[in-house]
Amino acid sequence: MIDSVEAYEESYLFRAAIEPTGVLSPSFRVDRTELNELRRRQQFIVDGGYLTMNSVELFEANSDFHETIAKWSGNRFIAQSVRRMDRLRRLVEYRQAKSRKPRQEQALEHLAILEAIAQQDVLRAASLLRDHIEGARRGKVHAQEIFPRGQ
Repeated sequence: MIDSVEAYEESYLFRAAIEPTGVLSPSFRVDRTELNELRRRQQFIVDGGYLTMNSVELFEANSDFHETIAKWSGNRFIAQSVRRMDRLRRLVEYRQAKSRKPRQEQALEHLAILEAIAQQDVLRAASLLRDHIEGARRGKVHAQEIFPRGQ
């Protein structure tokens, strides 16, 4: 369970370890249709969707991005782990959805990762993905409103 700031931070550290590894996997294969859909959805968020989407829609767009890339790894354990982490993070992330501007910035980072993947530059994509997760960890873990007082 993600029931404390410490557990939340641990979840980000775990994701930073496994998600970029999936991109570097020799079995990593991109589905172009899914890539185009991820790009379209992230561009919508950048273009103002972050202002109109509710917390569930924002979370789903984010989790679909990460889960799809994990699926492309071709590694069932990475894909299952990312899916499980997203389920655990759901409620905590809903609480943070009130802050809209970071959602636009995250979508811009997602687009840069997708562009590197489209160019088959997996080293760059993995590096950008790790930086993205680390940036989210630094920005979110220390936010005071993610857990009720006393946790």
